[in-house]
Amino acid sequence: MLSATLVGAIGGGLFGLHSAQGFLFVLGCLLAVLATRRTDLLTLVVSPPLIFFGVSLLSAVVGSFGERSFLVSVLLTLVTTLTSGMPWLFAGAVLVVVIAVPRGLPANLRELSAGIAADHPFRGRTSLLGRKDEDDDPVRWDETPGRHAAD
Repeated sequence: MLSATLVGAIGGGLFGLHSAQGFLFVLGCLLAVLATRRTDLLTLVVSPPLIFFGVSLLSAVVGSFGERSFLVSVLLTLVTTLTSGMPWLFAGAVLVVVIAVPRGLPANLRELSAGIAADHPFRGRTSLLGRKDEDDDPVRWDETPGRHAAD
């Protein structure tokens, strides 16, 4: 997804193809969601906006070198790229979610929810003051590292 979006941004900048970044972004989203392992779908679903923003920022910075006001040029180019690319971003993000749901995204969400519930901060405590059972502490301070109990 990242490399396709970068190629689109470079092609759009060099050849004046304004929709190249968006089209290749959507194509990269499609390829990424089809090639990603089922266990990594949750990470992939949140990636499209971050990748699109990162590539847009990078292309705005590179395209603004030599301008009179670098910061103003970067900001204006970034805002223009993001607003004109919003339909492509939306299409890519929706495409990823629509394909990821039947591939196992709900199972990943259930697993994440179960993991968060298992790491509840007050589980195993005798009160809200932070006292825990002796077995809750994974570090044993009375054991010397590298020595066995039989020594």
